[in-house]
Amino acid sequence: MQVKVFPLGNYQTNCYFFHDDKRTWIIDPGYDGEFLVSYCHQNNLTIEAVLLTHHHWDHVLGLGPILEFNSQIPVYLHKDDSDYIGSDKNRVIRRFAISVDPSQKEIPLKLWDALPEIKNFLNDGDTIKGCDLKVIHTPGHTLGSVCFYSKKENILFSGDTLFAGSIGRTDLPNSDATAIIPAIKNKLMILPAATIVYPGHGSSSTIGFEKENNPFL
Repeated sequence: MQVKVFPLGNYQTNCYFFHDDKRTWIIDPGYDGEFLVSYCHQNNLTIEAVLLTHHHWDHVLGLGPILEFNSQIPVYLHKDDSDYIGSDKNRVIRRFAISVDPSQKEIPLKLWDALPEIKNFLNDGDTIKGCDLKVIHTPGHTLGSVCFYSKKENILFSGDTLFAGSIGRTDLPNSDATAIIPAIKNKLMILPAATIVYPGHGSSSTIGFEKENNPFL
């Protein structure tokens, strides 16, 4: 399996393709869904599923064009984040986004309205169908934040839970400042030191480096 990263949007949110020669699992399509679909066409990749590390808008707003291309692509999210995506909830996430960053008013309404009702929910310990990605529930940045770990490839997609030299913010609605450090220490820092960490923003790192150098841990 290979990893391809696309930093998307004003926040340069890392969207990842976890793929082989024919299939891909898309992690956090924050923006530019048309581009992601086009990339799949150009590289003859079938989208097996979309995996969301959490519900924040900069990780999900590319969903509409992907599902317009194929409405049968499953989208996965932890249930504790499900109150923010789907049908009438989409206006809730838009208001939330604008309250955090007023510039989000400029995002076309059709991208918010295209966010789907989530039907596939992730649980701690699940393995994603068709690949070896294991779900690790790491509440804190949001209550439903998850990471995806491949033991075979020795990689971790950490969303906005763990960054190179930092951790996710916990001052937003649906956050829990008391949960994030225990989740990282008890569930992520126990992984092999050489595990490559692919975060939701910024550069990659390793579990070993973060264990020794991350000032928040």
